[in-house]
Amino acid sequence: MRRSLRLVPLLALVLPLAACGKEDSGAAGSSDGPIKIMSIASFESATYSVPQLQTAIQASVDAVNKSGGIDGRKLKVSFCNDKFDPNETTACGQRAVSEGVAAVVGGMTPHTGALAPILEAAKIPFIGPGGGDGIVEGEKPAFYPINAGSSAFVIGAGRLAVERGGPNVVVIPMDVGSSRAAVDLAKQGIERAGGSMTQVIAPATSADFNPTALKALDHKPDGIVLTASGDTATRIVAALRENGFKGPITGPASIVNPASIKALGNKAEGIVLAGRGLPASYTENKMIAEFNTEVHAIDPDAPIDDISLNGWLSVRALPGIMSGHVITDGKSVIDALAKMSKPVDLFGIYPDYPGLGGTPPHKEFPRVAVFEVQPSTIKDGKIVPDGKFFDPLAG
Repeated sequence: MRRSLRLVPLLALVLPLAACGKEDSGAAGSSDGPIKIMSIASFESATYSVPQLQTAIQASVDAVNKSGGIDGRKLKVSFCNDKFDPNETTACGQRAVSEGVAAVVGGMTPHTGALAPILEAAKIPFIGPGGGDGIVEGEKPAFYPINAGSSAFVIGAGRLAVERGGPNVVVIPMDVGSSRAAVDLAKQGIERAGGSMTQVIAPATSADFNPTALKALDHKPDGIVLTASGDTATRIVAALRENGFKGPITGPASIVNPASIKALGNKAEGIVLAGRGLPASYTENKMIAEFNTEVHAIDPDAPIDDISLNGWLSVRALPGIMSGHVITDGKSVIDALAKMSKPVDLFGIYPDYPGLGGTPPHKEFPRVAVFEVQPSTIKDGKIVPDGKFFDPLAG
C-alpha cells in the first residue's frame, strides 16, 4: 500500500522536482551573486512523500529574496528527491557537492546517515534537518538542527503519556526499522517520568489494525505512545478508539496533519503531541499565519504540517546566520555558524537558536543546541498549544 505523510492521495505540485543532474555553477565560490542552497528530501516516493515541504521551502526562499535577500544577495534553491532510497540520498549529496551549494537546508529524509560523510568531507552544513533520523542529526558534525530533533519528540511523547495518563504505558511502533528504533527513545521519557513500558508492534501495512489495538489494550494501559507514521498511525488511532480506549494517545507531532485529523473526526480528540514548536496551524502566531499564507499562495491545497513549517523556518533562519559574513561556500557558512554572536530569532515558533558555541544541554545529542519540545493537543479538530516548552530529559 502506498503511504504518504500527507495521508491523502498526493496532489501534484506546480513546482517540478529537479532531476539529479548538475546545473549551472552560478556563484559557487563567489562572494557576490546568489547564495546557492539545496533541499534534499523524500519529496515523492511510493513509500513516503512530503511534496508540501518543497512548496514551503520555495515560499520561504521567495519571501527572503523579496525582503532583500542576505546582505543584498538572493538565495537560489534547488531540490533533490531521494525517493526514500539511501542510494538516491547519496546521489543527492554528491549533487550538492558538484553544484557547490553553500548549505543543505530544511530537508527531510530517513537516510541522513548516507548524507553525513559526503557533507562532512565537502564541509557543507545541513541547516534545519527535518528529523528523519534524529540520532544521526543529533550527533554528526554536518548537521545543525534548529530544534530539539525527532529523538526529543519521541522522548517527550513518552514522558507526556505518563504525565497525562499514568505509569503503565504501551508503545506501538510499526514494523519498520526507524519506527522500532524509536521505542527506546520513548522508553527514556516514560522512565524519566516514573512509568514503565510494554511494546506492541503493528504491521507496516494491514487492512485491519484491530488485532494490534486489542493486543495493546490487553495490557490495560494508562497511556499509549505511537512511533508509527502516515496512514498506519491514523488507522491505529481509529482502532484504539473504536475498541474503547479513552486515555491519552501521544506521539511526535508529525503523526498527524489536517487531513488525518479530519479523517479521524472525534477519534482525534485528545491526542497529545510532542513537537518542534508551535503547531503549524496555530495562526495566532503572526509568522505562522505568514507561513500559511505564503505556502497556499503557491499551492492552495498544500497540507500544513510541522515538517513543512520546519523547512520554511530553516530558510528564514539563514539571514540571522549568514548576514555580516562573506559567504562563498559551505565552509564559510560553517564559519558563520561558529561566530554567531546572538541567537537567531525564530519568532516564538521554536526557542531562539543560539548556535553550538556553548555546551549542549545533553552530551548524547551534541548537535542539538536547545533540547526542548512543545506539547500540543487536538481539540475541536485543531492542534492547539497545551503547555510550555520543556526538556523531556530534565529531572
